[in-house]
Amino acid sequence: MHTPRSRVLLAVLGLATSVSFAQNAQPDQVERIDLLSQSTPTAYEGHMVITVQVQTVEQLEAVMDLAESAWTERPGLGQVALQIHRDNLEAISKLGVHPAIQIADLQAHNQSNWETLVQQERLDIANQTGAHRPVQQLNRGASTHDESWFDNYKQLADIYAYMDIQLAAHPDLISKADIGDTIESRDIFAYTITAPDEPGNLAEDRPVIIWNGGQHAREWVSPMTVTYIASKLIDDADSDPEVAALLSSVRFVIINVLNPDGYLYTWSNERYWRKNRRDNAGSSFDGVDLNRNWDSTEFAGDGTSSDPSSDVYHGGSPFSEPESSALRDLAISYGDDLASHIDYHTYSQLILWPLGYATGLVTPEPDRTNFINLSGDMSSLIQSISGVYYDPIQSWQLYAAAGTCSDWFYEDRGVTSFTMELRPDEGAGFDGFSPPASIILPTAQENWEAAKLFAARTTQAMSLSHATPETVDADTPNEVVLTISDGISEPDPSTVTLHARIGSAGAFSASSMTDNGSSTFVGNLPATPCGQSIEYYFSADALSGASLTYPINGNSSPLTTLSQVITIAFEDMMESDAGWTVGQPSDTATTGVWERANPELTDAQPEDDHTPGAGTLCWITDASAGTSVGNFDIDGGATTLTSPTLDSAAAGDGAELVYWRWYSNNAGASPNEDSMLVQISTNNGGTWSELETVTENAGQWVEKRFPVPSSDQLRVRFIASDLGSGSIVEAGVDDLRIESVGCPSNSADLNGDGNLNFLDVSLFLNLFGSQDPIADFTGDGQWNFLDVSAFLAAFGAG
Repeated sequence: MHTPRSRVLLAVLGLATSVSFAQNAQPDQVERIDLLSQSTPTAYEGHMVITVQVQTVEQLEAVMDLAESAWTERPGLGQVALQIHRDNLEAISKLGVHPAIQIADLQAHNQSNWETLVQQERLDIANQTGAHRPVQQLNRGASTHDESWFDNYKQLADIYAYMDIQLAAHPDLISKADIGDTIESRDIFAYTITAPDEPGNLAEDRPVIIWNGGQHAREWVSPMTVTYIASKLIDDADSDPEVAALLSSVRFVIINVLNPDGYLYTWSNERYWRKNRRDNAGSSFDGVDLNRNWDSTEFAGDGTSSDPSSDVYHGGSPFSEPESSALRDLAISYGDDLASHIDYHTYSQLILWPLGYATGLVTPEPDRTNFINLSGDMSSLIQSISGVYYDPIQSWQLYAAAGTCSDWFYEDRGVTSFTMELRPDEGAGFDGFSPPASIILPTAQENWEAAKLFAARTTQAMSLSHATPETVDADTPNEVVLTISDGISEPDPSTVTLHARIGSAGAFSASSMTDNGSSTFVGNLPATPCGQSIEYYFSADALSGASLTYPINGNSSPLTTLSQVITIAFEDMMESDAGWTVGQPSDTATTGVWERANPELTDAQPEDDHTPGAGTLCWITDASAGTSVGNFDIDGGATTLTSPTLDSAAAGDGAELVYWRWYSNNAGASPNEDSMLVQISTNNGGTWSELETVTENAGQWVEKRFPVPSSDQLRVRFIASDLGSGSIVEAGVDDLRIESVGCPSNSADLNGDGNLNFLDVSLFLNLFGSQDPIADFTGDGQWNFLDVSAFLAAFGAG
């Protein structure tokens, strides 16, 4: 039998592995692993990953004694993922826990992941992308957010370099502080993001939210997600009124990587290292679990270990580690200004709220209800965005664990503190700590939205939101909806007001909005002639007495929309059969064929169609969910969906094809290998040209618009394919229409200035006197009183 937790040999192997660092010094002298010269660390020879079904505490203790590491964040009764030496598999089987092999050869698995990192490094060097992108001259205030940066995992030096770019471009929004040193004397950085001082609103007086990642070294999705959130706070400061309001009222403090030593070690020596890098004197096993080292109730209690070889070793005493102490001291320094906190981890898709140090704990009211509501709303928001479910539960319900960060923030600091367990799901079927890099961006995007909700609910009296339409219908009142979410207070419904004006000058007219239920209020923008703009904003008072506007400073920086005539020539919301056809001779797909149906939720497919209100149907690549995400996705080739013949000429000049699409290809063993081709024909399918090739994995319905030529033989088709091996592909189409947006010209506007006045009358008389064809309004080749009458009729009609 293999000796349990045999880290002595692993430590020797780790020391024997030469660690090569890039020659170019990185910001703050942080080492960067030279992946091209570094050999794959060999720490996992003979190791495998299994899941077991634990039914008793005795079974749990026995199986943990035989494991190298727990891959479940808080091992308890039920399914537990374990890293073991293969020599111990037989002994574990005899415990009656029904082991199932997830990764048969962890070293080979690690080798494969390493080769992916090396391949990406070569591509970045060749293409001057990623960490090897040349540093450009930065313009202050310019956008520095880069979605593509989040396509792959990044080393510690790369994360710091990305944050330094934000600092250089946006010194008015972000500042950097060294909050302490690690056990190996590396700096721990915290970044404060907030708007500049305003009269009566100094930055130093604003409440503080702390978001940290990277307590556990191997959880690479965590620092990437926290970095994305920081980057979006800065990038959306000028474009998103909600973010602008938050930045003007909150100090966001971001610690991307709380455990820099451990994170670096996962790149250089042991990919699945969890703890910090303390040298435990008198023991051959290094490291302390930072998230068991906090001085919360029952330190060294449930879910911890006094054995230095354990992945949940709590350390010699509370805050024995400089990393946990640094974050503690930072939190204490804010005093009563500290409002809330999130600790980001992977994996399992959970939103955990305190308390969690012992089984059966009941969090005091009203906190318990507040935590249930907020975590539930965050979960619902994420699911509405990406279709992915995060289970909101009290942390001990997963498994009791003492000495955690979240418990300390709640007990000692008295603030709302959640632990986010990010993607993938516990039952994802692959390595939860090294999921495909394609999981990074959708995880970060969904958690960005949840983070904004968390910030608003824990710092604002209430939060106001509204989707601003680009255009509204001309010459008729247009309904607008304001959503008000409770924060630390709630709205006084009698004070919710819409302020609007036509054009950009003059006073705003105020009108009370109607409470529509479900936290929404409805008002009407004034009827406005085509081509004119409408400026507007909202105001509301909280019961606490606070007054808010949306957007912030709405009177001086209002929202704007344009009054237009919208002509719809064709519209199909897919609720009935409009003559679409499925299939073409070259199709070979065996599953996932297009059908018009109500989709069932999977990790790759939406739960609902796009049509607002009572709509249920859309075109989807097999609506069934099955028992796993890959049961009914596209397999075996292509499946084609073709529209009926459409008439774009009926929309007039400036016709556009508009549709909503869903596309997912970022799951499975070989993600991002496929695409969906969208084509258009103007001769009833005789020939086809490309509109777009879809590869984005938005995790939501996406609207697309394309100008189309005038044709009564227009057709469009969607060709979704699974040409790779092991990828999960799902696609959907809904709410297709052909429309034109604009202001129809008036034939009496002879000088084309958009206004009807004496200049047009004078020009008509001159043209009529010279018998110019333009003045022949009846088109009969004669110039007489009929033309004058037709001109006056057009002029009078406006």
